[in-house]
Amino acid sequence: MWRFVNFRWFNQQIDNNGNNRLRDYILILSFASLLYLNSLDADFAYDDNRAILNNQDVLSTTPWYHLFINDFWGTPIQSSNSHGSYRPITVVSFRLNHMIHGHTPFGFHLVNLLLHLIVTLLYTIFIERLLNGRRQRRITLIASLLFASHPIHVESVTSIVGRADVGAALFYLLALYFYVKFVESNNHGQCRKYLCYTIVMATFSMLTKEHGITCLLLCIIYHLFIVHHFFPFNRQNWTKILRQQEYGQLRRGIRTISIALIIMIIFRLSIHRYRPSFSSADNPISDNPSVMVRFLTFHYLPVFNFWLLIYPQWLSFDWSMDAIPLIVSWFDRRNIFTFIFYAIIIEFARRTLYYYSLVSSPSSSLSISASNNNIRKRSNHQCIRCDNFQIKNLYQQQQLPQPSFEIDSNNNNVGGINYNHQQNQQPFAIFDLNNNDPQMPNQNEPIIDLNNNNNNNFGRSSLPPPKQTIISQSTTQCKQSKYKLVKGKKLSEIDCIVLSLAMMIVPFLPATNLFFYIGFVVAERILYIPSFGFCLFIAVCVEKFIQYVQRYHLIKYIIYLCYLILIISFSIRTILRNIDWLTEENLYRSGIVINPPKAYGNLANILSQQGRNDEAEQMYRKALEYRINMADVHYNLGLLLQNEQRYNEAIHCYQQAIRFRPRLAMAYLNIGVIYSRLGDKNRAKQFYEKCSQLDNYGLKDIRNHEITRISALYNLGQLFLDDENYIEALKIYRQAIFQIPSYYQPHSLYNKIAEVYNRMNRTADAEIWFRKSLTIKHDHIPAYLTYARMLIKTNRTFEAEQLYRKAMLLSSNDTAIYHHYGQFKFNNGQLKDALAIYMKGFESFPNDCDIVINVANILRQLQQPINAEIYYKLATKLRPNDLITHSNLGAIYHLNGKFKLAKQSYQRALELKPDDNITKINLARLDRIIIAQQKS
Repeated sequence: MWRFVNFRWFNQQIDNNGNNRLRDYILILSFASLLYLNSLDADFAYDDNRAILNNQDVLSTTPWYHLFINDFWGTPIQSSNSHGSYRPITVVSFRLNHMIHGHTPFGFHLVNLLLHLIVTLLYTIFIERLLNGRRQRRITLIASLLFASHPIHVESVTSIVGRADVGAALFYLLALYFYVKFVESNNHGQCRKYLCYTIVMATFSMLTKEHGITCLLLCIIYHLFIVHHFFPFNRQNWTKILRQQEYGQLRRGIRTISIALIIMIIFRLSIHRYRPSFSSADNPISDNPSVMVRFLTFHYLPVFNFWLLIYPQWLSFDWSMDAIPLIVSWFDRRNIFTFIFYAIIIEFARRTLYYYSLVSSPSSSLSISASNNNIRKRSNHQCIRCDNFQIKNLYQQQQLPQPSFEIDSNNNNVGGINYNHQQNQQPFAIFDLNNNDPQMPNQNEPIIDLNNNNNNNFGRSSLPPPKQTIISQSTTQCKQSKYKLVKGKKLSEIDCIVLSLAMMIVPFLPATNLFFYIGFVVAERILYIPSFGFCLFIAVCVEKFIQYVQRYHLIKYIIYLCYLILIISFSIRTILRNIDWLTEENLYRSGIVINPPKAYGNLANILSQQGRNDEAEQMYRKALEYRINMADVHYNLGLLLQNEQRYNEAIHCYQQAIRFRPRLAMAYLNIGVIYSRLGDKNRAKQFYEKCSQLDNYGLKDIRNHEITRISALYNLGQLFLDDENYIEALKIYRQAIFQIPSYYQPHSLYNKIAEVYNRMNRTADAEIWFRKSLTIKHDHIPAYLTYARMLIKTNRTFEAEQLYRKAMLLSSNDTAIYHHYGQFKFNNGQLKDALAIYMKGFESFPNDCDIVINVANILRQLQQPINAEIYYKLATKLRPNDLITHSNLGAIYHLNGKFKLAKQSYQRALELKPDDNITKINLARLDRIIIAQQKS
């Protein structure tokens, strides 16, 4: 980039007219790569967790067809719970990533970066294809470097979920590129091929992200307005387009695109039967009852998004809730910007349509004759600027009086000739509507090409026509064929600006909330495709300024310097924004300024996962200070307090969460768990039953909701099982089996049913359900352990030991296996085998106090009190406030003759539980021994 400082080198490169395209491509790709290299170290963040880590469709174990019947988040697309985000191509790319490297984030980010580089390159090629002029390289470089460095793209590139926007942009550009090829092609077979490619790419773009479908609308705008300058919308012009042969390609393109567009819209609407429902926090504007507030705020949002493209200083991972305050009054100063914004757009549209009405209207081309009576067909449509200069040059060569040219603004056809019969009167010409430097025509081919209302009869004028020259009619735009824009000709500035604005506005239309409500207010990733038009618009404006001050080198260099400063500032902002996306903690801290309640709540979740509970609790309470009705924050705070055994506070938080979200199943479940731990089984049963009866209509995460309901039935059955109410427990478990969704694995329920039958002494039925459980999940350890206990009860000890051994082979990191298997050996009197099993468990879990105590007990029974003392002492360190550990340590000290230490341990045990009889008896015996020793 340092070579851009050398403006002389830059100008030399610009004048090469495309000879250094490869160098430009390498420069742009290298520049974009450097800006996003630090994004490769980023972790999963925000929506990545739900779309990838918690999405079953990404896993290889899920059938492939689920990707095409589920939405982006893994919910069935035709379910009332689906948000309607149907993006199977994006999910397929996630799944391919997972097949290669699992849940390693580097591979996901690498694919995102590669897609962004491809999009940047295609954008560069597409602009070159559109412009095809002598200044195309400068405009292309300005637009491409601006696109590569714009900070608004960080969310789309660095956030893995943003791949939907980058992938849609890739197919979006390909669809536009192929349609431009279709417009430029004369070969009928190639036209069909390019048109087919356009439809296919548009379909892929829509299946990658929904707003990709707008590329078809942009194709129609390009063909109708940019290529043919169609205006005004009167019957005469429509008739010409519908009937005249020269517009056959336009008719074929619009007809095919329109049919494809209708089919795609019908398909998109048919796959989702229900209208998606969004919470008021996601889109508070749509939930506001005031029509005025909705009108003012929704019309302000495009202004705000345009400002983000111009000045992307404040960016946020989420713009929901109160990030953008509602406009509740006509006197809000933001209405001024809204008025100015739309006034400029309307005025520009008016002037553009006026310009189109002057310079172009559908017309037919006539033949001309060349010199020496050599008649030949000519289908060229020259622009009015070129026509006028050709005529002027022709009359100068033949020394004829020059006519004056006037534009008939009241007529669809342009260029009526008023011949000047006064020799001394200076002619005048109105022709340069674009304020461009004219391109001089070929001096050796004097052709006059004016639209004179199909009147090429020079006999009506007293001025004789040029020798053997017939004036033909055409005033559309520079073309080698009436069917195509020609390579070597460039679009005018107005055409470029109209196209850039169309590329900016059309893909943004679905996100405006003006036609239908969506689940967000502002999203930076939505601006990835509209930035195509924004960058082109800026490039055209900069190019126009450079042309205007071409003679003033100092001013021209100042413009270059300003653009360089803009690129550098955007690049720095992009790199810094990538750092925000490296970790979720950085991301949420950066969003506190924009959306404090959402940022504080999510930051507290991260701190809680890191074990920083005090900071997490503080962040939760700050979030609630900004917005008290956030059910998720109340629930997460309750979960934090529950883990700290602050049960009463946790219950209050869960109740608050239920107040603001009455169907929050996890809150009901956790309240039931707390009451169960507190011994209040009746209230626990009540909350479990309420949880199991919650419906799931319109919920976001239906999968988690259904799993929670089944968990409530599981816990409810366990309460009845503990109360030895086996009939009711069996009824609850069967109800849970009847309600389980297809994605729920019922092995735990089968194991519980088997346990109920086992307690009812129906061992045959129990064994059937044990085997069912192990068939579904062959490594389900609880089933092995309970099945083995049943076999022991029926004296099938050999089979039970085989189950224990198999369980240990399947999961050697489960402490329950060592406890059950060791206890089995201990009960059989195989103390050494039991000791070996517990010692193996101690090696894997040295901090498991129960294993340590069992090792000490066996060593004591094996007459190894010195070794037992070591493990009893370790147990008191692991559980310093446990009665049994101190009492047992005192007993082993007592046995080893360390009476002073034994007395201290007994006394510590009695401090923890003063009424423990065993400790009192042992202490009394120890006191008698100490007294006897003192007397002797």
